[in-house]
Amino acid sequence: MTMESLLQDKVAIVYGAGSIGRTIAQAFAREGARVFIGARTEGRAAKLVAAIQQEGGQATAGVVDVLDQQSVSTFVAGVAAQAGRIDITFCATNVTGGKQGAALNEITWEDFFLPLEHYTKSQFLTANAASKYMVQQSAGVIMMITAIPSHIPIPYTTGFGPAWAAIEALSKTLAAELGPHGVRTVYLHSSGSPESQESIDQTFVNDPIADQRMKEWKFVHRNLVGGKHPTLAQVGYMAAFMASDKAGCTSGTFANLSSGMVNE
Repeated sequence: MTMESLLQDKVAIVYGAGSIGRTIAQAFAREGARVFIGARTEGRAAKLVAAIQQEGGQATAGVVDVLDQQSVSTFVAGVAAQAGRIDITFCATNVTGGKQGAALNEITWEDFFLPLEHYTKSQFLTANAASKYMVQQSAGVIMMITAIPSHIPIPYTTGFGPAWAAIEALSKTLAAELGPHGVRTVYLHSSGSPESQESIDQTFVNDPIADQRMKEWKFVHRNLVGGKHPTLAQVGYMAAFMASDKAGCTSGTFANLSSGMVNE
């Protein structure tokens, strides 16, 4: 695939090698960024590196636990030492569990709190580690991703809506604090891509009741002005643009990939 230049000579860290992480890492690399992939295990990350390199991009992978501050700090320090700077950080790690498909009065506090703890902690730790280097160089982009239950009440999404809302508040607070130092923060707000079904499967309860509720959930999602969800490729294109200097005046806000479901 032909290389473009939106992110030429940029250094990007992408955490996660699942459907979203893979898409974003490949999009960044295609636009000329040197991508460092942080993942819990070597397998997927190695395959992603190979795919990027096969397309002519630059990628390196390392094992990192996004829920462990020392692990994240060590990984980020290694990237900075090797590449000399950090221009973009994006965390796309997913939760396993959380019991989507169940009603709130059917789950425990631990089930409800799992996505809140995982998403907010991983986003905070990865953003915090990168921001130290970005402030020193007076430039950088911290990118996150959320989904429509943070704006629209959708049943049987348990603690995921509050978790994504918390991420959005975190992104805006970081924008206010880091903006004077030349650091932007933005988040992608998506209605979900059909190709990312594996991520949904990791969070859904596996039983007949949840299956029926999934059908109800999908019915709510039909209220799309454009008539369809964004493809993963479209998410990647938007991520690359928002991370680029062409979107340099954009911070403390989001890229709307909800196909019209969210209008605020």
